[in-house]
Amino acid sequence: MVRHFRDVNPLPGLAGCQALICLTMALHPFALRGADAPAAVRFRLAVSQAIIGADVNEGDASLAMGAWRDAVVRQSGLLIDFSVDTLPQLVRAVREQRVDGFTLTTLEYVDVEKYASQALMVDDRNMNGGDDYLLLVHQDSSIRSIAALRGKTVNIYDNPRMCLAEIWLETLFAGANLGAPREFLGRLASFNKLSRVVLPVYFRQADACLVTRRGFSTMCELNPQLASKLRVVANSPKLIASVMAFHRDFAPEQRVRLQAALTDLNKTVAGQQALTLFESSQLVVVDSSVLRPSLELIKAHERLRLKTAAERK
Repeated sequence: MVRHFRDVNPLPGLAGCQALICLTMALHPFALRGADAPAAVRFRLAVSQAIIGADVNEGDASLAMGAWRDAVVRQSGLLIDFSVDTLPQLVRAVREQRVDGFTLTTLEYVDVEKYASQALMVDDRNMNGGDDYLLLVHQDSSIRSIAALRGKTVNIYDNPRMCLAEIWLETLFAGANLGAPREFLGRLASFNKLSRVVLPVYFRQADACLVTRRGFSTMCELNPQLASKLRVVANSPKLIASVMAFHRDFAPEQRVRLQAALTDLNKTVAGQQALTLFESSQLVVVDSSVLRPSLELIKAHERLRLKTAAERK
């Protein structure tokens, strides 16, 4: 029987982008054209290149969201400057207080954490701690533990949401005394389409894959046979992969004003359409404590890296 599988990319050219991506595009400078901003207060936002992802076509994204991005400016009453920066550029801008907010991966957040206020913004699906990573194998395979992956092929989803996946995998392997995954495995291959990561395992063309639980669940909704044929051999704790933070010196009243506009996106038709497009329902304000598990993983990995480097001297 021929089976047809569907991918979960919400829009061509925007594979894997979530609400934080639509936020960064919505705040592009030309969103101000025609916007009736009631106050000339300027918000300066820096966005990490790592958040956008290599496969995103900015032109396509701008066209897709052109109908609603002006509403963000109108709702906040702020004039907004926007830039996409490399991590060194972003860190320098934050240190020199040339930006009021920054959107970046959690892996990058550690470099600017001391400059950030306690209030962060995330996709509302991260309210319960985030998403976890799944290491999946075929139900009929003989693989019952990560130790059985020696010399095997593992596909990994190349997406900003997966920014903590490899460091989790490295700490997992180290905890089992298996060494570095790239040395233990036969091949660790990256693909930016979820179907190219998962389906080869289903068809027994790859031995395992590493994806988010949310991504796999969505694929199973579209392709129910995957749920019965793939099983979890290991999973991470819940992690948050990306955040929007505010500079600790950004005026609180202006921050609250911007947060209110962004959390209210779902109250307008255009905002609802945009959030749905990016598989989100709302942006929410959270305390920085929600990042604790993610930051603890990053610190554990750094200790592992330093230990490994010392042992190889």
